[in-house]
Amino acid sequence: MITHSKGTAMSTWIEGDDKFIVVDAFTCIGCGGCVTICGGDVFELRAEKAVAAHPRQCLECGCCEVVCPVAAIALKVPKGGTGIIYECG
Repeated sequence: MITHSKGTAMSTWIEGDDKFIVVDAFTCIGCGGCVTICGGDVFELRAEKAVAAHPRQCLECGCCEVVCPVAAIALKVPKGGTGIIYECG
């Protein structure tokens, strides 16, 4: 859950059935671009390969997919009613 500086919830994660962030370990070159660019701190490097270690922190922005120089990351937007739900105010 992402919280406002006053401690109130700004977003909630609703679990879905599908794995929506897929990292192809064979293709990944371990450059760390996804780790650097990810605003949700979803990725970690393990054994010199990217891993979506914290998928519930995903902001669904797609930056990881764009920054990967070898197209090792596939991001599918979660089906409706799942994924991150932002609250205004």
